[in-house]
Amino acid sequence: MIQPTLNVTPSAVTTHFRRKPEASVPQMAVMIFRGEYDIATAARLRADLHRLRDFRRVVLDFTDVTYLDSKTIHELVDLHHYRAEKGYEREALVFRSPTLQKIFGILNLQQVFHCVSNLSDVVPKDNTPSHLFYAKSPLDPED
Repeated sequence: MIQPTLNVTPSAVTTHFRRKPEASVPQMAVMIFRGEYDIATAARLRADLHRLRDFRRVVLDFTDVTYLDSKTIHELVDLHHYRAEKGYEREALVFRSPTLQKIFGILNLQQVFHCVSNLSDVVPKDNTPSHLFYAKSPLDPED
């Protein structure tokens, strides 16, 4: 038989846990990218994307991205698969570049990602708690 170690009523030592996240806990992450992304920057991109894996909503702003290659697409799709298995919303990608629009169109990636041309189309105007991240630029020196 287990003996209680304290002679206090259970209500005095019971801790109440919240089942829903606090309203102030960020449920959305926005990451801003710039420059060119290719196989040489894949490890850095993977690390940046890894920081976003467990947010309910993810917005990737590629407005200032001038180039990306198949390795970049692979990293984005990997992020999507991980998040889809967790039941999170599909990622929103923001880009205006005709080149990126063409790449995403040829690969039919609009079926995978929510693609828009303006950040304001996917960021709510309410007070939704969120994080803003800046991806490490491909031009920044390695850590």
